[in-house]
Amino acid sequence: MLKTLRMNYKLSQTKLNSTFENAENQLMHSNRLKFKKCKNWRNENVPDEAGIYAIFENENELIYIGESGNLEDRMNEINRTVNHSFRKQFGHLRYNGIKSRKKFTDDVELLLDEYFANNLYVSFLPINFGRLEIETYLIDKYQEKIFNSVKKRK
Repeated sequence: MLKTLRMNYKLSQTKLNSTFENAENQLMHSNRLKFKKCKNWRNENVPDEAGIYAIFENENELIYIGESGNLEDRMNEINRTVNHSFRKQFGHLRYNGIKSRKKFTDDVELLLDEYFANNLYVSFLPINFGRLEIETYLIDKYQEKIFNSVKKRK
C-alpha cells in the first residue's frame, strides 16, 4: 500500500514575514551591478534563472522592483521600451515620453539608453518559488519611493 505524503503549505504570518524580510535583506544587500546594454554583460553577470531584481539610481536609491521567470531574459527586455513597464514609466515621467504600446521617439529612446548606462544599477536574487509574493511585499513596502504601479494580483 502506498502512503500519502501530506505537506503543510499554509505558513504562519510570522514565518511569511520572516521569509519576506530575509529575501528583502538579501536583495537589498547583494552586489549592485552597473547596468550595461551589451549582451556580454547579461551573459556574464545576470542569473539565467527565475528571481526578483531591484533597480537603483546612482547605486543607492531604490527605484524599481521586478520579478521574472528568467532574470537574464528580463534584463534584455529592459532595453526595449515595448517590452518593459519600468522603461515605459521612467521615460514617461523623466522625459515626458508619450506612453504607448510602442517605443518612444528616437530622442527619448537615446536619453533613456544614456541615463540607464550612466546612472542605473541592478541587484538580483534568484528565487524559484514565491517570487510573486515577495515582489508584491516589496512593492507594497517601498511604494512611495519606486516607479512600480501597484499590482492587483488574484
